[in-house]
Amino acid sequence: MTSDLAQNLGRVASLLHANGQTTQRLITDTTRLAHAWGIDWQILPQWDGIVCRWRDAKAGNQPWHTQILTVRPAGVEMHKVASTNELIDHVCKDPDRMKPDHLKRVDQAIEQIEHFKPSSHARFVIMAALGATGLGVIFGVNDPLVLTLIFLTAALGAAVRRFLGMLSDNLLLQPFVAALIAGLAGGLAQHAFSDPRVQFIVIAPCMILVPGAHILNGSLDLLRGRLGLGVSRMAYISLIFLSICVGLLTGLSLSGGVLGAAALPVHTPLWLDILAAGTAVAAFGAFFSLPWHLLAAPVLVGMICHGSRWLILESGGGVVSATLVACIIAGSAMTLLSRMLKMPFAALAFASVVSMMPGIFVFKFAASLADIYSSGLNSTLPMLIAAVSNGTGALMVVLAMTLGLIVPKMVIEGIFYKNT
Repeated sequence: MTSDLAQNLGRVASLLHANGQTTQRLITDTTRLAHAWGIDWQILPQWDGIVCRWRDAKAGNQPWHTQILTVRPAGVEMHKVASTNELIDHVCKDPDRMKPDHLKRVDQAIEQIEHFKPSSHARFVIMAALGATGLGVIFGVNDPLVLTLIFLTAALGAAVRRFLGMLSDNLLLQPFVAALIAGLAGGLAQHAFSDPRVQFIVIAPCMILVPGAHILNGSLDLLRGRLGLGVSRMAYISLIFLSICVGLLTGLSLSGGVLGAAALPVHTPLWLDILAAGTAVAAFGAFFSLPWHLLAAPVLVGMICHGSRWLILESGGGVVSATLVACIIAGSAMTLLSRMLKMPFAALAFASVVSMMPGIFVFKFAASLADIYSSGLNSTLPMLIAAVSNGTGALMVVLAMTLGLIVPKMVIEGIFYKNT
């Protein structure tokens, strides 16, 4: 029986690790389940799998059994994590958990969770389009035609991503092709329209490709000293960004477009800014397979966070400080919500602040480097300054977001959830 329980423990660990759960919660929750089943349990999560050791806790000095679970933490499906955590809580609280009929039901429940499907194709495509359009509104786009083109470009990219996902398990192909489509569409639009905000036809659809949840999980691993897994996550994130930038710049090059200077700022009313932020949060809820009935909480938090950022910017504050304050609010709220809803913290937290990601800085930094390379010895000082400015801006905003989200989580968990 112990070997069967250990096998189910491995399946539970694989579900959590593959779908966005933080490493600390993965270890804590599976160890809690193992103790409820009378098993000594040790795991070492890595990028390409999980090393597990187990033995019967009642068997004294029985030797450890070791197995390696082949699983990569490259996905985020919150409904799987929530259902798995609910199952763990149910087993740990049930006094009859060791009875054969109960163990059989647990095995069936795990199998059911493993076969959960992600968000439907229609929901994925429509919410991707709405999310990109919401980001366009936040960036100051107020032309209905440009917003329509953003919607259509993002919808096409999302549909192609789903199609490619059925053909290949390559982790870089989907973001590359979606960014390529955005680059082609944006470049062609620049030939037809003179409005500088046409460039957001490129930027907004690419923003929804940013792997923010993995950034947070990787940062948490690094801060907790899990360097192997943390560095692997950061390497994956870097490859995703590289794929997006290469696809975007390739599309622009093929269509004769450019990422120009920033457009003149447009005042977006607070109510519209908040509504657009809520739409972006709802879009990432679809990407992360968040059930509809659980969507209201992260959307509300995201709207509050973005409203606070809008108020700070309107009062004269800088982008970095406004982002830091908003992310502190999001990090504090999502630490509590992620435990109440039994959801992965990184996915919830990132979804609530996705509109603050410095995608514009990242993409323009890549474009500036490409310009410097193509100009060679004819490169000018303004070109170099543009690259340094955009790169520094991206770094500062990412640091503000990461610290603002992670530090409140670690403080709150250290005080209130120290032993859970």
